[in-house]
Amino acid sequence: MLAVLGTVASRIAAGQLAALGLVLGAVVSLTRPTTPWREPMTTDQHADWTRLEVRCPDDVPAATPLSWQIEKVSRHEDRLYRNRMPARRTPTRSPHELERGDVDDALAVLALRESIRRDVECGRGNRIHVTLGLGATWRQVATALDVTPQEARQILREYAEGQRHMWLGYEQQGVEPLGFTAEQHATALALCALADDETTSAADQPA
Repeated sequence: MLAVLGTVASRIAAGQLAALGLVLGAVVSLTRPTTPWREPMTTDQHADWTRLEVRCPDDVPAATPLSWQIEKVSRHEDRLYRNRMPARRTPTRSPHELERGDVDDALAVLALRESIRRDVECGRGNRIHVTLGLGATWRQVATALDVTPQEARQILREYAEGQRHMWLGYEQQGVEPLGFTAEQHATALALCALADDETTSAADQPA
């Protein structure tokens, strides 16, 4: 009975993680030099991802959806959770229920969780950029992030620099660039000059 309850609890936790991934969506990690997938993810790509062994965050291909990463980490954590359960002495209908976690699962969990953390952190700059464009003030953004307005500005600056660096890198490789053009980069940095309680709409008003 304890083993059954443990398995149910583990699968509920995995389901919650998967739901979180669907909410967060896909975020491109600017820290990875690999060329991101530009088209919607395919069944073959998902199969390749399922087979991929992840031992460090950079093993995760750029633009891998967070929902995929969370799905994968939940499978490893499910096996590790079974290590807490008493071993069964009789065969069961589902051999997978007996599959327990090992050091490879533990390492995969560490690497995948770090990859997820980086992707979420990377997405903060983009979300700040979007929120300011919709009319929020720096003070409102800072409150939402629980940081100071200056710290929020620094996040946007780093995001803009990363986007511009990515554009230039792809341009040098002769690949269709992703990221910020020079004009987009300048526009994003100009947002940092807004006062704490100033909005983009107010800044556009004639003096």
